[in-house]
Amino acid sequence: MMVMFSARRLKPGAWEDFRRAWDPGDTKPPGFQRAFHARNIRDEDEIISFGLFDMSEEDYRQWRADADAQEIQRVDHISAFVQSAPVEGVYEVVEVVEE
Repeated sequence: MMVMFSARRLKPGAWEDFRRAWDPGDTKPPGFQRAFHARNIRDEDEIISFGLFDMSEEDYRQWRADADAQEIQRVDHISAFVQSAPVEGVYEVVEVVEE
């Protein structure tokens, strides 16, 4: 399982534009399970986004090689609404803790 994660500070009032730019439409990466956007309850312009993907690191790298130009264009579009992104990355799940 892979997790694509980012913590972002949006430009003031940019949530709706950011959300439209973020949406991958029908071109979701393989293994897409679900994605979450969460806002800081004290600051609506601070958000975290993460998606869960049933894929291996090798699958991720292959998808990224195949879809790199398209994904770079999507991320560039998103960037128009982002003030800063101090944390971004692709992470491999190494442990699941449940009830």
